[in-house]
Amino acid sequence: MAELVFLPFEKSVETDGSKSLLELAREAGIPLQATCGGKKICGKCRVFVESSDGPLAPPSDREREVLGGDTERGCRLACETSLAHGAVVHIPEESLIRPQVILTSDTENPYPVRLNPGIGLYYVEVPPPALDSVVADRERLVLALKQAYEIDDPVFDPFVLRRLPRALRSDRKGITAAIREGGEIVDLYPGREERLFGIAFDLGTTTVVAYLLDLLTGEKLSVKAAMNPQIEVGDDVVTRISFCQERSGGLEELRTKIVRCLNSLIREASAEAEIDPDQILEAILVGNTAMHHLFMGLDPRYLAMAPYPPVLQEAQDFKARDLGLGIGSSAYVHLPPVKAGFVGSDTVACILATGLHRSTVPTLLIDLGTNGEIVFGNRDRMLCCSTAAGPAFEGGHIRWGMRAAAGAMERVKIDPGTIDVSWKTIYDQLPAGLCGSGIISAVAEMIRSGIILARGDFSEEIRSPRMREGEDGLEFVLVQASESSTSQDIVITRKDVAELQMAKSAVSAGAMLLMERFGSDGAGRILLAGAGGNYIDPLDACTIDLFPGCLTSEVKGVGNAAGHGACLALLDRDKREEAGRIAAQMEYEELAATARFQELFVTGMFFPAARDYEDEF
Repeated sequence: MAELVFLPFEKSVETDGSKSLLELAREAGIPLQATCGGKKICGKCRVFVESSDGPLAPPSDREREVLGGDTERGCRLACETSLAHGAVVHIPEESLIRPQVILTSDTENPYPVRLNPGIGLYYVEVPPPALDSVVADRERLVLALKQAYEIDDPVFDPFVLRRLPRALRSDRKGITAAIREGGEIVDLYPGREERLFGIAFDLGTTTVVAYLLDLLTGEKLSVKAAMNPQIEVGDDVVTRISFCQERSGGLEELRTKIVRCLNSLIREASAEAEIDPDQILEAILVGNTAMHHLFMGLDPRYLAMAPYPPVLQEAQDFKARDLGLGIGSSAYVHLPPVKAGFVGSDTVACILATGLHRSTVPTLLIDLGTNGEIVFGNRDRMLCCSTAAGPAFEGGHIRWGMRAAAGAMERVKIDPGTIDVSWKTIYDQLPAGLCGSGIISAVAEMIRSGIILARGDFSEEIRSPRMREGEDGLEFVLVQASESSTSQDIVITRKDVAELQMAKSAVSAGAMLLMERFGSDGAGRILLAGAGGNYIDPLDACTIDLFPGCLTSEVKGVGNAAGHGACLALLDRDKREEAGRIAAQMEYEELAATARFQELFVTGMFFPAARDYEDEF
């Protein structure tokens, strides 16, 4: 075995050449990007072999295609490179996974909530046992609850029974029983207890958000967020499903990663609220269908095979301990219903939060991400679909794309006369790349400035040193190396534009198809959910023709609507039944089997706002 050193982390691992540099970096806990999951597609896992104790194999054709002349400087793709001898490998900053800015807010949308949690607190005074008539602790508590509240024969969890003797014999007067849905005692408190806690999770493909709530007041006591650790094996759900199929124990590995993440958020939120995680007696989790299956440990392989059936669709309730969540030992986890292969309970939660199912106005709801979930309709009818938008909206497959982390360009401005470029970055740091909203903004500005034409080509009439010939043809320099944090030029290439065209066309075609099926000429309003939607400038979205009707409709960001919908269902048990009715009412359209979608997709590839659109078409 030889020693391999990763810089600048100063981490050493042993290698015998059987594993790639990407695999070794993961084992060392190094956050090396690999948006494709190591399938040699994305080109994000660039590293530099600074020194080696033996000869390096020549770069593969794929490496030469992606890296171009950088291979002459020792640049390699970590997923393509294996070393059987000692070496020093430097991982540049742009190849690292950066902490993402995670959307947790609800924006300004008012979401009314009724406090009607699925757990209630019931205080009783239980007579002590007597010598002349011995009655067991459980039976005396049952009798007291029946006399005080007419609760008949509640169910006792074994963990609750273990605490019962001490709770009855404490120094405090009386006892409080936490009873779920009027039937099962899930906790006991000596004396009178007046606080009750629950936690809601929005389990996204990229990010996870936890909301710790006081179930009796509705107050948000803590909101915590983290990156989904499953991104180590791939940014998109299809890659993760493949990982489960191709790797022995892969499903349990991914499930373990997310459970550890959720438990970490539980501990952080509880510490901030100054409570013990054991005091949390109810949890609810929403996510897309693949995340739902991976959390539960359900085989997800058939979600990626036509006709894409999930293992189950209806809402489920499980003991938290059976799923590995570190909350109350007798607490439950509620999982709202999923609809279909790629339309999950997060979409149902978005509808619940925004009230689309009650609206009289035809409404288009879009949750932008690797998969673009789309709903169109009103209180009379709702249609939904999921489009494989690809990772472009989150910076994937873009030369200088990155997640919404510090230094990511989120807004771009181009002077149409001078072609000078200005930008805004997250936390106002030096530019390191472009996040999703930055990519859309840059392309929109390039369209408005005449740089990008209707078909996505670059105009050869632009006379500016920023327009130059690159390894993939013409490219436009947004940031000079001297102004970037990476000391390299940040550019937009024709290939980048093509990636965005495919992503935006998929979303636009999906939305248009739902409108046609509904029989509507357009949307009265457009709601953009999730981080992808909330940070996009509506004008930029209109310029690239991201969704139909944006010029005539009200376009509004609705924050993390999925997370808020989960909170509503946590605070009001009736909302859970409402979620079930929403899922039943939704009509799912499978786009892969629809010829009309393919027609709309091809049409949507163009940029109608480009200066040559009328001339071309």
